[in-house]
Amino acid sequence: MKVLVIMADDILINSSANLCHLAYIRGLVENGHEVDLICAESSAVKDNSMIISKKIRVITYDGVSLYEKLSPSNRASLNDFTLSSGSTVISEPTRFSIKGIVKRVKSHAKKTVRSVYGVYGFKKSFVKRAFQFRSDVIYNCVLSLSYPQTSHLLAYKLIKRKHIKTEKWIQIWEDPWNSDLYSRNDSKRIVNEENKLLSYAELICYVTPLTLKNQQKMYPQNSHKMFWLPLPAYYKNEEKKISSESNVVLGYFGDYFPYSRNLKPFYEAAAEMGLETYICGNPSNLFGETENVKILPRLSLSELKDFEEKANTLVFLCNLGGGQIPGKIYQYSATNKRIIFILDGTEEEQTVIYDYFSKFNRYYFCRNNVTSISEAIKKIIADEDNSIMNKPVEYFEPKNIVKELLEIDL
Repeated sequence: MKVLVIMADDILINSSANLCHLAYIRGLVENGHEVDLICAESSAVKDNSMIISKKIRVITYDGVSLYEKLSPSNRASLNDFTLSSGSTVISEPTRFSIKGIVKRVKSHAKKTVRSVYGVYGFKKSFVKRAFQFRSDVIYNCVLSLSYPQTSHLLAYKLIKRKHIKTEKWIQIWEDPWNSDLYSRNDSKRIVNEENKLLSYAELICYVTPLTLKNQQKMYPQNSHKMFWLPLPAYYKNEEKKISSESNVVLGYFGDYFPYSRNLKPFYEAAAEMGLETYICGNPSNLFGETENVKILPRLSLSELKDFEEKANTLVFLCNLGGGQIPGKIYQYSATNKRIIFILDGTEEEQTVIYDYFSKFNRYYFCRNNVTSISEAIKKIIADEDNSIMNKPVEYFEPKNIVKELLEIDL
C-alpha cells in the first residue's frame, strides 16, 4: 500500500505524542508499505534519539507561527497549576512601573495575535504553508495524526481541493479535542469544529475504550465511523531479562502536572519505604528530593536511557479522569521490566481500564493511595504473584497494531 501520514508538528521533538507517531510510522514500514510523511519543521531543540526510518519520504514545511517568533519561550508555567496537596502557587504581581506597563502592553499584543489563529491555535499557520503540497500519487490510505488537531484540518483541505487523491482517510485521535485534559479553550467553538472534522473522515480511531464511548455519546452523528485500538509501542525490547531479586529500584518516567495526574501518593510511598527511586518529568519542582528519591526534569531519550536502565520496576500512573490513558503504558509494556499500574479516575473508568489490561497478566495493579501502592511494591519484593509475566506484550508491537488499523472496515 501507499500511505500518506500527515502531522502538523515537528516529529523530532521529544514528546509522548511523537513517540506514538513514530510507532505508527514504524508499523507501516514493518508491514511493507510505502510511506510519505508531511510534518512541520520548527526551531525547537531536536532529540537525536527520535529516529525516522530512511525508507520513508519526509516532506516538511515551516511550522513556526508569528506568535512563536514574537514569543520564543511560550511554555506554560507552574504558576498555572494547582498542586495535588491543595496549595496553589501564585505568581508575583506586576508592580506599577514602566517595566510593568511594557509587560502588560506586550501581553495585550500577544493576546491580539493569538486571537487571529482561532481554535486551532498557532499550528494553523502550518496548514497554510503545507497546503501547497500536491501529488499525483493515488494513496491507498491517508492517516492524519493528532495531536495537534490541525493535522486533520490539513488532510481535509488537501483532499477536498484535490491536491491529493486517496481511497481512504483515517483520523487517529490520540486524545479527543474538547474533552482533552489539556484543553483550555472555548468549549462551544471546539465542539463545533471537532464535529466538522469528524464528519469529514471515513474512519475515526481512538486509543482507549473510554474515549470511544465518550466521543460516541458526544458526537452521535459520527459514532458509526468510530472505533478504538491501543497505541503501538515505540520502544524496542532489548531482550534484557528482569531478575526476580528482592531489591526494587523504581522509575516513573513521564509528566505529572497536577491537573491531570496525582503522583503524590507514589512519591510518599517510595520515600517512606526508602526505595531507590527516579522520577523524571515535568513539573520537576513539585516534590523535593530525599535521600532515596531523585527528581529530574523531562530528558531526551538518550539521557533518559541511563535512568531507565537503573530502574528494574516501572511505575505507570493513570490520569485523574476523562478516560484517556497515558501512552507510556504501551512503551513500558514493550520491556521485560516489572510494571506497577496505578489506577485512578472514577470507579467506572478504573473498572474498564483494569478489565482490559488485566487480561495480559503483565501488571501489578493498585489504587492511587499510599497504602495500596506500598502493598503492590511489597508483593513484588516478596515475589508473590507468579502469574504475572515480565515480558513484552506482543499485541502492542507497531506491526500488529498498524496491520489491524488498516484492515478495519466498519
